[in-house]
Amino acid sequence: MAKKIKVKGDAGHGASDPGAIGPTGKKEKDFNLTMALKLEELFKNHPSIDFSLTRRTDVFLELKQRVKIANSQPADLFISIHANAASSSANGTETFYNRTTSAPLAGVIQRHMQAATGFKDRGARYGNFAVIRDTKMDAVLLEVGFISNPEEEKKLFQDDFQNRVALAIAQGICEYLGVPFDIQTPTLPGQEPVKATPYPEMSVTVHTAAGSTYTGYNVKDTTWVPSRPIGELIGGRIGYTKGKVTINGEAVETMNINGVGYVTARDLTKLLGARIFWDKATPSKVEIYPKN
Repeated sequence: MAKKIKVKGDAGHGASDPGAIGPTGKKEKDFNLTMALKLEELFKNHPSIDFSLTRRTDVFLELKQRVKIANSQPADLFISIHANAASSSANGTETFYNRTTSAPLAGVIQRHMQAATGFKDRGARYGNFAVIRDTKMDAVLLEVGFISNPEEEKKLFQDDFQNRVALAIAQGICEYLGVPFDIQTPTLPGQEPVKATPYPEMSVTVHTAAGSTYTGYNVKDTTWVPSRPIGELIGGRIGYTKGKVTINGEAVETMNINGVGYVTARDLTKLLGARIFWDKATPSKVEIYPKN
């Protein structure tokens, strides 16, 4: 049997250290631990990845303890999970790395995670945090959203949102490691498990000042892209009415893929005047430009 890749998940804060506290009193430490446990469950039966945690209960670990646990295992990857805090208007999803060797990991996870949250894309960026600076393996610190923002705080503690984001983080880890996405979301009795999409992935790059690259899918020769982040980047008003995505108030064809709403590229062209190009040499690459 091939040796499994060891991934260490780290739920920030804990016990006497609540982390940031949201407008309604919700504590970051609780969000971090919930997300870490969901990731652990997702990877429980993965044939290629051994996923474990620095803490599984509400206990406090010093930063140096977290680092020691990862380095002494030793882990191959280190993923620290957090919720951000600043002013009540601050918003968005971001991923931090310290060493340049960890930048590709940060970029891949940020792409998946941001598409799942639908929050503003704050990008993958350098950060001087002990748990990603002093660990010896590729390491990233995830700031899923701002607990200090009332709207984001509410979403951060919704079970459906947490499941969707945990799944996205897991997808990012698998993509970075180059291993099959052989994991399933935890399910309640009577529910069908959510599996990895069977559709071919497409790399979708949005060319705006705040642009980024997202994962799209080719479904029966039609390109589907995540509705909210891409639609808003190119100047659209993205809404949801009776389970349907709307673009500038008009309902469009929608597909739910792993808990994220996707729309067709042609609807972005039709309703927002977006200019979309497919790379002839690499058909899985898509470039989107806003209307002039």
